[in-house]
Amino acid sequence: MFRRLSVAEKRGIEGEIRNSGAAIVFVGLGCPRQETWAYESRDALSMPILAVGAAFEFHAGTLSQAPQVLQRLGLEWVFRLACEPRRLWRRYLLLNPHSWACSLLQASGAVRFHVGDDESSPEEMRYG
Repeated sequence: MFRRLSVAEKRGIEGEIRNSGAAIVFVGLGCPRQETWAYESRDALSMPILAVGAAFEFHAGTLSQAPQVLQRLGLEWVFRLACEPRRLWRRYLLLNPHSWACSLLQASGAVRFHVGDDESSPEEMRYG
C-alpha cells in the first residue's frame, strides 16, 4: 500500500539516489504518483527523471501488453481497463474525460490555465 512520505523520507530517498552514482532515474510508481514525485524531486536530483509507468512490469513479464492492433489504434487503455477494472476505472472513466475537456478548453482559447512557480503555488503537490 502506498502512503504519503514525510519530507524527511523524500529527502532521504533523493540523497540515496544522488549518492548511488546513477546518471538517470526511472520512476515506475504509476500515474499520477510518478509524475508528481519526478516534479517534486527535479531540483534535488541533477539528472534526467523518466516516469515509465508499467514498463518494468511489461519487461519482467508480470503484466501483459495489449494486442498489437489495439496498440496501433491507441486503444491499449481499453485492454488495461478490461484486465484491471477495479484499479483503473477511475483513472480512465473519470480522469481522462476531465483531462480531455481541459485540453479542449485550453486549445480553443475558452480557458487559460496558468502554470508557474509564483508565490501563491503550493510548495508540494502532495499526490499519493
